[in-house]
Amino acid sequence: MLQGVEAMSRLEEVRRRASELLDKIPWQYIADSPTTRYYTDWKLFEELLSRDSAEEKLARQGTEFTLPTHDVVLGCSGNTDSSGGLAVYEYSGAPESYKRLFGSLLDPKEGKLVAAHYSKLDKAYIVVLRDSGFYSVGICNVASLWSSSHVVVVAEPGVEAALALDVAPSSNGTIALEVFVGEDARLELLTVTNPPDESVFALLSRRLVLERAKLVSASLHKASRMYRVEEETALASHSSYEHQGVAVAKGAQRIDYILDTLHRGPRSSSSIRAFGFALDSAFAAARGVASIAGEARKSRTSFEVEVLILGDEARGYTMPLLEIDTGDVEAASHHAAQYRVSRDQLFYMQSRGLDINEAVSLLMTERILSTVARLERVTKSLGEKSARLVEAMLA
Repeated sequence: MLQGVEAMSRLEEVRRRASELLDKIPWQYIADSPTTRYYTDWKLFEELLSRDSAEEKLARQGTEFTLPTHDVVLGCSGNTDSSGGLAVYEYSGAPESYKRLFGSLLDPKEGKLVAAHYSKLDKAYIVVLRDSGFYSVGICNVASLWSSSHVVVVAEPGVEAALALDVAPSSNGTIALEVFVGEDARLELLTVTNPPDESVFALLSRRLVLERAKLVSASLHKASRMYRVEEETALASHSSYEHQGVAVAKGAQRIDYILDTLHRGPRSSSSIRAFGFALDSAFAAARGVASIAGEARKSRTSFEVEVLILGDEARGYTMPLLEIDTGDVEAASHHAAQYRVSRDQLFYMQSRGLDINEAVSLLMTERILSTVARLERVTKSLGEKSARLVEAMLA
């Protein structure tokens, strides 16, 4: 009982310190400029924070998960039952060794968005992959004006596991994921997000891949009124990271998809590809930094981002950056493209019997299928469910 009280007091202390930072730090430390200003609409987040607390009670929006079944659901159901190789704890009941990981990759001083996440934090969980196998976890948040949930995922050293994270928030706010891949472990990670169409939401994902470990990941993101995605991965010595991401925005939605990869140990490697789709009058940005620190000698990185614009009024933006602080690298490359499908291409596909929606879906299907297919074990474990993922993204 005492341990639970101490844990709750620690969470309260985190909330208090984050609340104090809200008025002291900006939404982003890089000043607005023509190249950064319009990707995340910070005014929408600011409006949520400025609303009176009396307005915070909202009717629950039904959480609709993309995957049909899960081993456990976190955030809005309180179901932390687990067994076998998957251990799930609410923060207050977790072993001390795991509690110390909470917040270690996500600092409230990063910016006002992270400080707001901690100040509004409702639930915090720790998920431990103790044995090899495939696991599926649903994550949501409590419906309110701004709701925050936090999940720490730990793949124990030496474990070879596949994990599907189905993120389906009930309302505005943030969900944070801190992922630790232990030494000599291999984790295949599939993240699917499905925020409500009109929500203002952010996914704050931080990953640490320790010595000789491997992370193979894919992400499928459906946009909302304003959706900010931060996927930051740090690599220790002799570790590797492969990632493919897809972001889809339709109507007047906006998505700002940011992928940062930080090489911090020698002989680490990364390969990142991200694809954005902007339909109708939507906006999709795919950008980030691949950084190789001075101590990360003999490392290699490849960073590619593309946005396909499928609406006359749609807009897309890409900016992959390299930051190399050593002259001793194996390889470092980047590629960017944003392009529209020509009317001739669409006319050709329509002349073969496809209507405009079918033509657009066909163009998107290949990218999404290739993303899911990169996770061989996840695809095998999901079986027919992988097809349902594609259908959900194209609906």
